[in-house]
Amino acid sequence: MAEDVLASRLDMLRRIVRDGFGGAPEQIQGFLERALLASENPSKHILTLPEPSVNECLQAARFGGYPALARLGYCLAHHYLGSLREDTASIFLHAIGRQIERPAQTQAELAGDAIALLGIADGVRAIRLAALSSPSTEKFCLWVRGLVEHHGPSDRRLNRARLLAADLLDGQGRLGRQLAQADDLRLAALDLCLWQVWPDALRAMVHPEASARRQLFHRLLSEPTPSAGEVLHAAAWLCALDVLTADLAATYVPDAHHVARVLAATQGSFRRWRWEDKATRRGVMPARWLIDKESDIQAFLLAVLYPYYRDQLEDEQFLRGFGLRQGRFDFAVSSLRLIVEVKVVRESSDVDSVEAQIADDLSLYFKPTNPFESMIVYIYDDRDVPEPEKYPAIRDALKRRSARIVDVVIIQRPSMIPSRASRSA
Repeated sequence: MAEDVLASRLDMLRRIVRDGFGGAPEQIQGFLERALLASENPSKHILTLPEPSVNECLQAARFGGYPALARLGYCLAHHYLGSLREDTASIFLHAIGRQIERPAQTQAELAGDAIALLGIADGVRAIRLAALSSPSTEKFCLWVRGLVEHHGPSDRRLNRARLLAADLLDGQGRLGRQLAQADDLRLAALDLCLWQVWPDALRAMVHPEASARRQLFHRLLSEPTPSAGEVLHAAAWLCALDVLTADLAATYVPDAHHVARVLAATQGSFRRWRWEDKATRRGVMPARWLIDKESDIQAFLLAVLYPYYRDQLEDEQFLRGFGLRQGRFDFAVSSLRLIVEVKVVRESSDVDSVEAQIADDLSLYFKPTNPFESMIVYIYDDRDVPEPEKYPAIRDALKRRSARIVDVVIIQRPSMIPSRASRSA
């Protein structure tokens, strides 16, 4: 039976990770903890591991080398993403400063260690998201990016982790737009693992076609597993199988995260957005699909979501309330008890007002008299000068407002639509 094959393979991979975890280098242990314990809900952990406390990681980094520093970076990002204390951040940054002063040979070793670089970058990103950045933080970002860009990896299969390390710091998209195919099984498994752990950084990545995913799933179940001691590769396989089985389940029983993935993919929908300078047919107006206001976005999203949810999709409606104020959501998926709320950012100052609006929406949408449980925020960035490097901080700030916010999707307007000042009739 297929489920028996899957259960057997998962059990084998878990055993490889458990048996090899204690003897793995500190940076590998940190990566495994970050990847396999990513969910805040212990019941959803892919594997239970003997996780150290934050204080133990801090003490190890005070006196250890870059492996302990990398593990601390993973630890801080895992436990304190967006809510680091200043003294904890200071210890981590001081340890990075000590690492920069190490001999050239040590620097070269770190430059060749993709997993260690990713852990350090993960920690620095956590400090930025907690709004604890300083001039020294930016200096350390340049140092990490320099190690990534000017030194080759010791293991070419881990180069994707190196590129992600730099992307976490500047969002330049070095990984491209496509997750790895199944040609190289270990590379494809690692890509899915990275996507699962750092979804904000990789949300624009396009997954392989269904046939390629089926092929990858088949190979993960049928080909020889990593050898004993190859804990990193075994963990990547575990994550990849977790992603693919969740993908399979979502096909039959969609959830709110499936809606979030559909909405995040709308950025790619703009690739052939129509904006003609001149009409292609005589006597006909040029095709210009202008998105200028919230109702335009709602119409676009209705076209996107309707094929998936049909009669489950409820358009703009007022909710039952008390007094003079009633909540009015943009979309809802009734079967998932999910609201999709659309916001438009036209000026940088609008970002703060969006947060205030969401706080108000939360107070109105989730009263005992209303049937909904969760919400996705869809933000359309219509600014003439977008700031995508700030998107992760915006997402984190909104998601920390309430556990009811499943995801925050931020989309830039199509580049072919003219600037706001140029849209006169």
